Amino acid sequence: MSTSEGHDNARRARSNSRSRPTTPLRPSSRSSFRESAQRSADGHEPFPLNAFEPAFAELSDAVADLEANMMHFQLMHESLARFGESFASFLYGLNMNAFCVDFPEVSELLG
Repeated sequence: MSTSEGHDNARRARSNSRSRPTTPLRPSSRSSFRESAQRSADGHEPFPLNAFEPAFAELSDAVADLEANMMHFQLMHESLARFGESFASFLYGLNMNAFCVDFPEVSELLG
């Protein structure tokens, strides 16, 4: 057996002996969470997330206002898009009119 084969076998043995490191929750963390949930269910202490209720109510109101403003913004966008298309058609009509109509006054002014 050569030295490279022995080295490969040792490397394989080392890689198989090591398992991937895991990070499970510690038992104390699980039990403290369960105890907290049981205490809040028994009515001894208020549920911890109830402290965020006013902030979530304010956030909900702000999101409703944002939605209403975005709807108005969408209406404004549609109105401006319609105006832009109409004005572009008007300018195109003026341009076509300039190609189709003779202006005899221009030759008198230049000459």
